[in-house]
Amino acid sequence: MIRSFVALAAIALCGAVHAQPASRVTLDVPLPPSDGFALNTTAKVGRLAIGRDGLHYVLLHTFMSGADSGAPARDARIELLAVAADGAIQRRQVLPFRHNVSSDGFALDSLGVIVARSGDLAVFVSGFGAMAASDAQPATATLFHLGADFSLKKATRLSPPRGGADDPDSFYGITAYQPTPDNGIVLGGGYGPGPLVWWMGKFTLGGMRQWQLGPGRSFPEMVAAMGPRPDAGWLSLVQQMATRDRPAWMLLRTSAAGKQLARLHLAQPADAVGTVLTRGLVMIINASDRAPRGELVVLDDAGKVTRRAPWPFAQTQAVVPAGNGIAAIVADAASGGEASQVVRADLTGAISWRSGVAVVNEIAATPDGQIAALMRSGDGRTLRLIRYADP
Repeated sequence: MIRSFVALAAIALCGAVHAQPASRVTLDVPLPPSDGFALNTTAKVGRLAIGRDGLHYVLLHTFMSGADSGAPARDARIELLAVAADGAIQRRQVLPFRHNVSSDGFALDSLGVIVARSGDLAVFVSGFGAMAASDAQPATATLFHLGADFSLKKATRLSPPRGGADDPDSFYGITAYQPTPDNGIVLGGGYGPGPLVWWMGKFTLGGMRQWQLGPGRSFPEMVAAMGPRPDAGWLSLVQQMATRDRPAWMLLRTSAAGKQLARLHLAQPADAVGTVLTRGLVMIINASDRAPRGELVVLDDAGKVTRRAPWPFAQTQAVVPAGNGIAAIVADAASGGEASQVVRADLTGAISWRSGVAVVNEIAATPDGQIAALMRSGDGRTLRLIRYADP
């Protein structure tokens, strides 16, 4: 009898998961590379930002194949696109980026675009090895400052962080990009030869470093998410190497000037993703041998758990704030491979809708309450921009 009850409960849960409403697609357009170029198919094929006017900004990493599959690419490009709400590509600009080239383009780790408060744009590009084959300098990154019309105002080559390893194998691995109220940007992620130690810093659009926190002392570590606070400070979620004496997550509170105000350890499992909300943060714990489904955990700015809720997906790859709730890239246990879906939920874990199965790389909330996504389709070399709305 008990086994029958458990089986029925499992069937009911599975049915509830798959009975959730489907999203409404309001935009679905391909973002083709320039003629003769192919899309780099690594996970970071593009980066997405949404302007306050609803314009989509997308970065493409493309390459022109060499003489054979193992030869270096004949050419590689970082292209910035401006895509209107109806899917029309309004502007396209190739950035003057120099770096060593492999068979499928630049040897990149990080690629990010930020819409500053002024409407200008910042593009951050960083990768492995020297900036160009002839360079003997340590690996650095490039920060491009562009106007809203894509005019290049400045390109700054960023040096290694103060206190960071000054060697040719070290690089910035950036996972969080945020504009600041004073028209600057804050970058968060890690630095090192790989694995990385956590690092975050603030820059002007012209590339002047105003402050930094880190690099950390052990690895692997990474700033997983960050968000501004009403006092112009920052709340950051840092993933760190778990030990017997130290959990896998840390919460940092930082002043507007970059001074560390608080450092709290969080007792959450290592296999999780998180995002910082306007107030507090959300962490989604992935399934494990002991739990076949995930769990949604809501915490306040002091790291105190205020709510726990079941999360009906085995794996969550990314989560972002969306209105009064969240949007996430998720996968069922049976999906396998790269197959994933976009879902929208409130902070009780209730799912508003889920998209069809695809290979989703990145999501972002739009000013009008929809969710924009970059996904690969076909043979993986086609990048599409899709917008989802409530049913």
